Amino acid sequence: MTRIDRSAPRRPLTCATLAYLFSLALALGAIGTPAGALAADNSREIFDILDDNGDGVVTREEFSRMKTEVFYRALKDVDRDQRLGPEEINLTPAAFADADLNGDGKLSGAEFVQARFTQFEAIDASGDQEITFGEFREFMQQYQL
Repeated sequence: MTRIDRSAPRRPLTCATLAYLFSLALALGAIGTPAGALAADNSREIFDILDDNGDGVVTREEFSRMKTEVFYRALKDVDRDQRLGPEEINLTPAAFADADLNGDGKLSGAEFVQARFTQFEAIDASGDQEITFGEFREFMQQYQL
């Protein structure tokens, strides 16, 4: 009969275990957080990506250059099809359907950059050629879950 050597050092935590613990910590941290606060946090994160130079406003140049970056950061597909499903993006069903131009239930990069919620003019409420966080958050509230 083979004996198990219990004196061997323990194995380090696996990536799957660490991912599970991290997810659990995030879930526990979100308990009791109002849904609006979570959406606002998401808006801030997206705005900060768009504000490439960190000056607190997004210019047309930054917006055009960085909105594709927002799309690629949102990709979570395990099948790597380079398209976003409705469960992968924080959009209302109506906003998603409006952006899904070919009606296949996924957003390609081309569909994403053409969507109304990614148009500079629609977000720049003051028309001053700069998007502030307030303008961005207010605009996105009509599209986010």
